[in-house]
Amino acid sequence: MESVQRSYEDFPAMPSAVFRLMGYNVLDAPDETRSRRLLMWIYRWLCTCSHAVCVGFMIFRIFEVKTINSIPLIMRYVTLVTYVINSDTKHATAMQRESIRNLNKKLADLYPKTTKDRVYYRVNEHYWSRSFLAMICIYIGSSIMVVIGPILQSIFAYFTRHQFTYEHCYPYFIYDPNRHPVWVYIIIYATEWLHSTHMVISNVATDLWLLCFQVQICMHFSCMTRSLEEYQPDRTHDVDDNRFLAQMVNKHEYLVILQNDLNGIFGGSLLLSLITTSAVICTVSVYSLIQGLTLEGITYVFFIGTSVMQLFLVCNHGQQLLDLSEDIGHAAYNHNWHKASIAYKKYLLIIIIRAQKPVELSAMGYLPISRDTFKQLMSVTYRGLAMIRQMIE
Repeated sequence: MESVQRSYEDFPAMPSAVFRLMGYNVLDAPDETRSRRLLMWIYRWLCTCSHAVCVGFMIFRIFEVKTINSIPLIMRYVTLVTYVINSDTKHATAMQRESIRNLNKKLADLYPKTTKDRVYYRVNEHYWSRSFLAMICIYIGSSIMVVIGPILQSIFAYFTRHQFTYEHCYPYFIYDPNRHPVWVYIIIYATEWLHSTHMVISNVATDLWLLCFQVQICMHFSCMTRSLEEYQPDRTHDVDDNRFLAQMVNKHEYLVILQNDLNGIFGGSLLLSLITTSAVICTVSVYSLIQGLTLEGITYVFFIGTSVMQLFLVCNHGQQLLDLSEDIGHAAYNHNWHKASIAYKKYLLIIIIRAQKPVELSAMGYLPISRDTFKQLMSVTYRGLAMIRQMIE
């Protein structure tokens, strides 16, 4: 039995749903009630305000200096600062709501409409895999554990030592149970939870939108390559041949425009987010080594693993785009064009010339994103990790 072919709406459904975990609705849901929209708006601004409060306290503690009095605390603050920069950069990117919607609409219009076309495009092969969805769940789950870990430790201390220790996640707030009432602790913890939600969702959901769009463009490049390889031109049907190849040329040009739109939306944040993600991985690794085999240390190890995978996925999709855009030139040259007309060969030459400059996912036009980028970042991260460990020891 033939499997059900995915519609276009299935692809952006996941990044849209993840963003809604912080109350941000990138694509308006037509069936959403006014009361639900109001609640989502309130929840979103609670997350945003909590984030602003926590960042404000973080900056205050850094300038205050006297509360940052140990190496583990210094490493934790460095990690938090880099992660805040990373998430806020991606959040600013996701605020380009109209640009994201316009690109989403263009890709939706280009998406194959019939079941037969969807089978030929192999849309199901490009849909989010189960392993990818599992990675996203682990990333969000490990981030949640970072937040709820302290209260779990406090509960454990209550049952083992009969003393609730009132631990919380971030060192910005100083809570003294002998001086402050319990409701202050509850407010602190709720604020930290919303602050963490804002950062984690901004971080992962923005990359999901990037991957969602990049997958679509890669799918079209892949289908173009396959169509060229399979097509059999002949002088006897020269008009049809020229029409087919003219459509290929126009589609190739349109895909380049769409990729430029994507780079325009996400390229500005890619460079900074790559640097800050590398710094986060480095500092969290050092902090995990310092913490050892504690609940917090183990949680951070999972967080490091998923952060590395997140970075690799972005770089890997950039590599796929490079490869597929180059494959079009190979397909144009290697397919059976010998029996074609002169006009057909001229169209074919246009495609080959254009394919000499591969289409790429780039960070502000300076840094092409590929697997080599990932290797270089990991190399820099490892050297940074080794240097920090040597300085501490």
